[in-house]
Amino acid sequence: MPEFLKSFFLLFPWVKRYEEFHRQLRSEYSNKDEELNHLKKLIDHSRSPGLFSKEEDFLTERLLSHPVKSPLPQMSLTSYQCEKKKNRIRVAERLLAAYHKALTDEKNSLLQREGDDLWSGLISSELTGLLDALAQKDAELLAEYLDNFGTAYTWFGGISTSMDGYNRNLEPQHVALTYLDKLVCLAEYLGVLQAENPETGPWGDNLFSDVDGLVAAIEKALGIDISPPMGVIHTDGLETAKGVFHYRHINALYMASRISVLNKTQGGVCEFGAGIGLTALYSKRFGCQNYTIFDLPVTCILSGHFLIHAVGEENVCLYGESPRAGGINVLPYWACLNQDAKSVEIAVNEDGMPEMTDNFIHTYLNEIKRITRSYFISNNHECFAPRTVNNFITQSTGYERIYRFKSWTREGYVEECYKIQ
Repeated sequence: MPEFLKSFFLLFPWVKRYEEFHRQLRSEYSNKDEELNHLKKLIDHSRSPGLFSKEEDFLTERLLSHPVKSPLPQMSLTSYQCEKKKNRIRVAERLLAAYHKALTDEKNSLLQREGDDLWSGLISSELTGLLDALAQKDAELLAEYLDNFGTAYTWFGGISTSMDGYNRNLEPQHVALTYLDKLVCLAEYLGVLQAENPETGPWGDNLFSDVDGLVAAIEKALGIDISPPMGVIHTDGLETAKGVFHYRHINALYMASRISVLNKTQGGVCEFGAGIGLTALYSKRFGCQNYTIFDLPVTCILSGHFLIHAVGEENVCLYGESPRAGGINVLPYWACLNQDAKSVEIAVNEDGMPEMTDNFIHTYLNEIKRITRSYFISNNHECFAPRTVNNFITQSTGYERIYRFKSWTREGYVEECYKIQ
């Protein structure tokens, strides 16, 4: 439009208001574009630009110890199915015998459950199929249940190697990323990778390590075979040349290595609440000559099943069976009261004690002092503060704290070691 016409029309107030309104809109849009471009640049240089495409991605980032560059590292989440073993019925019969003896003896044990803790509640609500098979005393039904256990997602964790409540965003790449992050943390703990430094760098490079090369270097540093036992139970995890690694395999490798550092004489170890027994498995590979698990009778079914098929029938002793020298003993929780004084070198609890009832915690701490010669190692969250391991031990006597630091392999967890006085 010619300038003289534009000037003419602007003499009309309503036209002038209309033109000013549009000029203001153009200015605002221009400012918004500049702001969006600025935000995009900030995101591109943020901690994890390779991670974000939607709001749910924050659920993954909060689990990670490392920043995530773009594009994402090369990794693959895969599943390995349980293989039906020839001895599955015989093993199920052993498990049934141990469980029902435990149920009978539990009524007269000196340590009784006072109300429901987190795990007894979970068992009654989430493992009804297992409880039914146990109640029917049907070995074939129990074997079939255990063969299929862990094939579906569970909102809690600790007793399977399937995808569980650790991950809230279940996109395979995001799950694989959290498991890779743990593997890198384990490598940094061992010195296989240098610890990254956000102050001066490098920062964000370790996640791009070759996965198979990293696994081989970790195995060499630890000096044991770190491959998970495949086909024992369903496993979802990070695909590597050494097998499929669930995040709990990596946590257990870390804890078993920590035990090994303190257990120079390869003395006995006892664990209070052991999940499926992964730390016991790896501790045995480190050379531990005797490992005893104390747990709920139902959880002993899951750990007994896993360990028997993972390390061999002859290497696992269930409740009511004749002890086997140099093996793994899977016993109900109150059996700790019958353990000989100063009979183990190290006691362990990971991811469990804050979730127990108070009477269990106090009794366990008393028994740990009685049966342990050297150390108690705890690796636990503090979500239920002030109900933390640190606070419970502060109320006790006979423990001297050697160290307390953040867990290398799990964000938000605290590793503590106490010398038994």
